[in-house]
Amino acid sequence: MLAVDAAEAAGDPAKALALVEEMPHGPDGRPWWRPQRVRRLRQLVALGDAAPAWVWARWVIAQAAQPRPGRDTDAADVAVEIRGGRSTLWGMDPADALAKVIDHDWVFRQLILHERRGLHHFLRRVAAPRLLGLAGDVHSWVGVPMGAYELVSERADRIVWRDLGTGATVETLNLGGASLMALGEAAVGRVVHAGEVALFESAPLCVPLDVAHDVAACPADWMDALSRGCRDEAGSVLMDLVAKAYDFDLLFDLSPRLRRHLLEPVDPDLRSDNVGTGGNGVDYDVALVLAALGGELPLMGDDADHAGTDADAARPLAPLVSAALLEPETRGAVERLLLASDASAVSRLADALVPPADVFCRQIRDRLSGAA
Repeated sequence: MLAVDAAEAAGDPAKALALVEEMPHGPDGRPWWRPQRVRRLRQLVALGDAAPAWVWARWVIAQAAQPRPGRDTDAADVAVEIRGGRSTLWGMDPADALAKVIDHDWVFRQLILHERRGLHHFLRRVAAPRLLGLAGDVHSWVGVPMGAYELVSERADRIVWRDLGTGATVETLNLGGASLMALGEAAVGRVVHAGEVALFESAPLCVPLDVAHDVAACPADWMDALSRGCRDEAGSVLMDLVAKAYDFDLLFDLSPRLRRHLLEPVDPDLRSDNVGTGGNGVDYDVALVLAALGGELPLMGDDADHAGTDADAARPLAPLVSAALLEPETRGAVERLLLASDASAVSRLADALVPPADVFCRQIRDRLSGAA
């Protein structure tokens, strides 16, 4: 484990993945590595030099949030108390429940990274120069305050918000953070920059408007605002979002499970309620990408000029297709089903998808064109 930690901190995902694959199981025969961690490594290796700076910066965030001896139990206790106490724990046993707090709890992640200065420590004491060079402006992510944002509109490549603290318009890269939200609803999170790109450093949390306004009024007291929200009349929904909704994937702001529930493919055998129980997640994602290639999905949604005023406007599906293509197993499975004559359709899809999924499309197109 220490060797994998060192390879990651050095900015070498290929070496880290090779070490992981040498020991996939622990002494008890169970998988040793967190699935999210392995997925991140596989995605980074596949993207290679094509990964933009924000991807590497988010990998820094993921590493800084990983469990460290001696710090997690107290932070987990604080996070659990904010969402309503020990009755909100879920898992097979106490050890599994603690692991789920570490892996999924939104408050715990923010607490570790920022209030407990985990990101600051990682950047100063752990991350190697090569990783920091790849991650661009990640030092500027330290100390960014919590913000509250009302959803104004969603476009294929970006999400438009209104900062409830300043009233200013804020545009972030569309990584699916608004896919479960209706226009006019609100989220809290930390908006950061990587070059010209603005995004949330971790997936934003959808919250009731009164909680969002409390956070906007006093960002430093965001934990108190969430604690009150989790104890309000409709607090059970917020508590579930805090405790269970997130996998904190590298390239998308929704867990694969929630993402797959947003769109039902035509094939009834690939219904989202079967994903996870029938093991057909890869098939689901392949079907989604093929439907996009066939022009069967409104990738761009309705005209962007109407997206902020019409609550019934079709939301863009390009972010969901992008996330499906970026899943480690999807690209190879899709490519095996395509012919050289599909190269033009793949090129059109590349123009619609959110980076870095467009990179995969162009690589597939080039291989198909070469084969011709």
